[in-house]
Amino acid sequence: MYIVLTSRPGEYRSEPTPGITPVETHDYYYGTRHVAAFVVAKLDTQARVRIVEEAAPQGVNLVPTKFYEKFESVSEAVASLEALVGHEHAQARLSRRNAEPPVAATIRITFLNNGGKTVEAQPNSNLLRVSLREKGGIPFKCGGGLCGTCRCRVEAGREHTDEVKQKERRHLSPEEIQNGYRMACQTFINGNVSVSW
Repeated sequence: MYIVLTSRPGEYRSEPTPGITPVETHDYYYGTRHVAAFVVAKLDTQARVRIVEEAAPQGVNLVPTKFYEKFESVSEAVASLEALVGHEHAQARLSRRNAEPPVAATIRITFLNNGGKTVEAQPNSNLLRVSLREKGGIPFKCGGGLCGTCRCRVEAGREHTDEVKQKERRHLSPEEIQNGYRMACQTFINGNVSVSW
């Protein structure tokens, strides 16, 4: 059986948990605007999908897969997505992403200023949210990219971080960014990293 995990940039994202294996990703565009990402995933067993809210108030929910529509095949799931997007609007399109290398089931984040405390998290986790959940110790005030308090340095594993956001550029100089400084609230981690602040 297969299900579709939906994410809307800036609003929420759906993350697989053990028992759910991503197979392929399709992006929904309307004109040049990226509206949503759909991940067709194999359902190996009854599980829960982790829904991470990116807009305030931020939160995490676990939704049982029994509430998801099931498909017999990947092609059936993709056909459902194509019907959802529709073809009556010339600007609406579905685009399959290139195959991505498999990612680790969990990643490790080491908080150097907190006695080298190391925690595990899901790939594509937000650095500040992990720090808050696991008591990593990164300072923060707003959590929304406005204050700059969560400034930190990725000491190891910079290649496992996402692209620097515009909000970060307001608080960090080009030299600081070059030297691995990031704002934890804006940084998503896809592999093992060590951070200091």
